[in-house]
Amino acid sequence: MKYRLLWGGAVAGLAIHLLGLGWDVYRHSSDSTLAQREDVLSLGNPSHLMIVVGMAIVAVSLLGMAATWMNERNFGGTGLPGTAVRGISLPVISIVAAGSVWLASTAEDGSHDHGEMAHEHALGTPDDHEHSTGPGTQEAPVFAALLGKAGSFATDGHPPPSTGASSDADDAMSEANKHTHGVEVQVTAEQLVAAGQFASEVKLKTAKYADVRDALAAGYLQVTQDLPCIAAHFVRLDYRTDGHEMDPERPEVLLYTKRLDGNWRLVGAMFMAETVSETPPSYFGALDVWHRHDNLCFLPGARVKTVASAAECVGGSFSARGAYQMHVWTEPGGGVFAHDYAPISPGAFPAATQPAATELRVHAR
Repeated sequence: MKYRLLWGGAVAGLAIHLLGLGWDVYRHSSDSTLAQREDVLSLGNPSHLMIVVGMAIVAVSLLGMAATWMNERNFGGTGLPGTAVRGISLPVISIVAAGSVWLASTAEDGSHDHGEMAHEHALGTPDDHEHSTGPGTQEAPVFAALLGKAGSFATDGHPPPSTGASSDADDAMSEANKHTHGVEVQVTAEQLVAAGQFASEVKLKTAKYADVRDALAAGYLQVTQDLPCIAAHFVRLDYRTDGHEMDPERPEVLLYTKRLDGNWRLVGAMFMAETVSETPPSYFGALDVWHRHDNLCFLPGARVKTVASAAECVGGSFSARGAYQMHVWTEPGGGVFAHDYAPISPGAFPAATQPAATELRVHAR
């Protein structure tokens, strides 16, 4: 009878453990940045707590079976030594196991602390599409300043160049602290406030388009597929050159994706310069992350691709040079003005396979 109860406890604990693992996998697939914000084993995370509790129940059940077996067979002998062995061995094993769990819950995994490094790598990794960034708009330090991270980033993996003569003490200090110095971003308090207010206003003003059908009804047209990192682009052509640059009430582009939860979700907006020029606009100093796309071929069915020349854009509309543009992501999980939105690279769910308008018409039948 004792063994049945203990086996039942072990099975129940294993079930709780597996449910916790499954829940944790789902949470990480839904939020690709979660690993950067939590420890290896964080008991404040309910899925991690289930994993630990489940294993604890399994361990207690197995230890209970081991204790029953040892007592039934007088493991270690019938005298005082045998009693001591039976009385000490299992508690020692329990303490070691509990200590291991505690150490894991308090340790930090190095792979969860690579926020800055991830930005460095992203800067040196070619995108699936070409874009150029305006002067003074390195993405890594920009996001750090906007999100309030202390310090600065080294965008090329090397210490900054020396700006003058230094003493031996200065050299020693520099040698010991190379990894803490990088490219600093000069941002005023006014620019930080203005950037924050703009981002908040964009989120507020675009909320009325949470349903993609409302955007289509308002005149937004889908011109790209549901792209990894940057979503599907819905353009309102009459806003392109209307004299309202960077107006939260009139975003030229809305960004939707199905990569988050399988439904069309509004994740941001994109603002475009009124004219095509060599220099990007500047509204928030170094926080502005403008980019542009050249040699794009817009194809029927809301698709876009990069081509070498107009001759390769067969059956589509060719854009040799685009105006500067800037993303403003209204959903959490990445830099507000980042070029890429991390949770959809590629995302927890597959991308849309057909334009939203086509899909919604099909579903309405």
